[in-house]
Amino acid sequence: MFTGIIENQGIVHKKEERGGQVRFGFRFRKKEKGLRVGDSIMVSGVCLTAVWVSSKGFEADVVHETLEATTLGGLKFGGIVNLERSLKVGDGMGGHFVTGHVDGRGTIAKIERRKKNTTLFIKASKAIISLLADKGSVACDGISLTVQKVRGAVFQIAVIPHTLKVTTLGIKRTGSEVNLEVDIVARYLHMCFAKEKSRKTFSSRTILRELLQEGRKWKKDLN
Repeated sequence: MFTGIIENQGIVHKKEERGGQVRFGFRFRKKEKGLRVGDSIMVSGVCLTAVWVSSKGFEADVVHETLEATTLGGLKFGGIVNLERSLKVGDGMGGHFVTGHVDGRGTIAKIERRKKNTTLFIKASKAIISLLADKGSVACDGISLTVQKVRGAVFQIAVIPHTLKVTTLGIKRTGSEVNLEVDIVARYLHMCFAKEKSRKTFSSRTILRELLQEGRKWKKDLN
């Protein structure tokens, strides 16, 4: 489990095929201490397992299914990724719960800059859009962000200068792809309602209304 608060960045210095998988080598921008073989580390939103580590970097194997479903397949030598170590007991919770299981890719449709304010407009699949809500959370390349608005197939997020400086969002351009993970609470609520009422289509925007309706039913039954 992660929080979506980026701690470091990695630079790709190795990419080689190994028995149906790809072995990536990442060099830390800032030295890391305490990372061990077998530890989980999130790479631009994707949870990977470190198979070799040092204070300067680490290596991880990625299966082809993950390469195709995320932006990792497009990484090249010198490419930059966002890094976050997995949560430990007692760690602070600065963002929101992020699993590192990417739901799909999104495309930056527009970047709007006004003085120090930057707004990204990201186009995503219907399956992802249906689980987003205004003021809800979303992980974009592993970064915990707040959804400002959802309009059709596009949602918008505001990015502060600090985030642009310490993450890969600062080097993204119109047309760039990003890994997206919806809020875990919205995902499970959607799954529960979909199972219970399989003939209806639910989204994060209707979940609150359904919960209120269920609450009224329970209150009536108790009375």
